[in-house]
Amino acid sequence: MELKSVIGIDATRSHLWCQVKSGKPEMKVDGENRLRHLNWPEGKTKIYLGDVCDTLLRCFGAHEPPILTQPPGFDQQTWKMVIKDSTLRIEIISRSYWGFGLFDSCFLNELVIEGPLDRRARLIFDLVATLGRNPWEPTFGMFWKRATKGSSMDHKDAWEGLVKHAREEMDEEIHKYTNRANELTKKLDEFESGDYHNWQREEAEKALTDANNQLIVAKSALHDNNAAGLERALARAEAALIEADPTTEVTRTVFQEADDLLLEDSLDVDDGVLEEQIMIHDELPEEVSRITPDEIATKTGDVSADDLLSGIDDEPEDDIPFVDLTESE
Repeated sequence: MELKSVIGIDATRSHLWCQVKSGKPEMKVDGENRLRHLNWPEGKTKIYLGDVCDTLLRCFGAHEPPILTQPPGFDQQTWKMVIKDSTLRIEIISRSYWGFGLFDSCFLNELVIEGPLDRRARLIFDLVATLGRNPWEPTFGMFWKRATKGSSMDHKDAWEGLVKHAREEMDEEIHKYTNRANELTKKLDEFESGDYHNWQREEAEKALTDANNQLIVAKSALHDNNAAGLERALARAEAALIEADPTTEVTRTVFQEADDLLLEDSLDVDDGVLEEQIMIHDELPEEVSRITPDEIATKTGDVSADDLLSGIDDEPEDDIPFVDLTESE
């Protein structure tokens, strides 16, 4: 179904338009219409991917090989492509909207994104941040409006709505970790009076300080539109909060526990187990004849298939009378 409107926040899909600034990189399309790198040994045609689609592939994450539903023809920058994984599907249409496609900026990319709203919003957030520009701002507004059937305000609201949604979701994650750190700080006295082995308040306070510092880093990353840096900071904060909380029972690392097992007092080994034991086997009797490999080959060379099948079924079987069914009564 051909979409004529601009859609940002929606329950199932988004319909967005992007201004292309560069036609590169150049790639290949194989015999099964799959997108391949330019160094791919086999390829029936070449394609100019464009800066928007190239960035979109990098932000998408792990996905199936993109399929060209309409491979490029004479114009290598005019094509249709589908990118998808288990939850998200994107259809990309690349075509010119002014200047007969003589320049890279003559092209636009139409995006139809289907999937969960949070995933769509995060993808658009990463796309805008990685491009470093507003992809909804066209080179020629008059031709852009005619091609997209939407005003400049419609495009801006759709893109900024998704970016805002993703930012709010990430800010909510930072808020959750901050609340966890505050709750653990209030429970330090309770943990100290409780019976928690291998837990020390000084180490817990240090871990909480590290967690709060990482949350500050996460906020700075969000301010810089760096979603990957935000996730790394939250992961470090998560590790620090687990270390500070004695109820998680993760106060010692795996390496520390391995060192404890190497201590002499940790293992009670019976000295008798460590004594050397020698297994003595009786020699073969002299009357046992040993057959060399050459003799084995000689003795088995005269064996036939009938010899191998003999003795399998020694019981006699009753003869089955032969009846000629071709004779008439």
